[in-house]
Order: sequence, then structure tokens, then C-alpha cells
Amino acid sequence: MNFERTSRRKVLSLNLTPLIDVLFILIIFFMLTTSFMRIESLELVLPSVSGKAATKQEVVQIFVYANGDLALGQRRLDPQELSESLARMIGKDPMTRIMLFSADGVSVQQLVNVMDKIYQIGGKSLFVRKWDSNAMAEQ
Repeated sequence: MNFERTSRRKVLSLNLTPLIDVLFILIIFFMLTTSFMRIESLELVLPSVSGKAATKQEVVQIFVYANGDLALGQRRLDPQELSESLARMIGKDPMTRIMLFSADGVSVQQLVNVMDKIYQIGGKSLFVRKWDSNAMAEQ
């Protein structure tokens, strides 16, 4: 009896080295293109019904007009003078309360710019309130 010898089957294998190389390249790509941001924030206190009303003597009032003008109390200032005045006040007491009044027509970007200046100077306590600049001008 003569049996025919069958050829052995080749074992099919998948080479994983190129696959691992591609995965490492993708990981490196995503790590390099990801931006890591340090998020900073300013505590913003919005008016509430149950909140204790602060007296005018203990609050610095900043008014933002629709045309972009700024006022500290009754005195109109340019942004640089406002920054200097606030830096002096906050330098004395970092917990100085700042009340930011927004007139009708003031854009959110204008408010954010002023809030950003206050934060950069070191302000910690900021209140935001809307006010009617026309009624104030008539008085």
C-alpha cells in the first residue's frame, strides 16, 4: 500500500508589527495635536432675591455705556485709567466688591472685556447688574 503524502498546509499568520507601528504613530499624532488648556475663572455673583444688599460705600461701581465708554462711580475714564484705579483699590483690599452696571445696548463682548480686566488685576468679587443709562442721564 502506497499512500500519497499530502502537502502540509501553510499556517496563515498576520504580521502585527506594521499594525502596532501605525497605532503608535496615531497615538503620537493625537497627543501632539491635542491642546491642553488651563481654565481660569472669575466668581460672578448675579443678583438674587434673597441676597443681602450691599451698601454703596463698600462697593466700587463701574458703569459700561452702549458706546463703549466706562465710568468709575460718576467719573468717566478710559480703559487704562480704569485699570490703574482698580489696581490701586484692589491692591489695598483684594476682596473689594465690584459692581459692574451694564447699560442697554452693551454687547456681551464689552462686558467680558471689562470682566477680564478686573480678573487680571486681581478682583475676586464681581457683581453684574443691568441699569437704565437714559434715566440716569435725565437726573
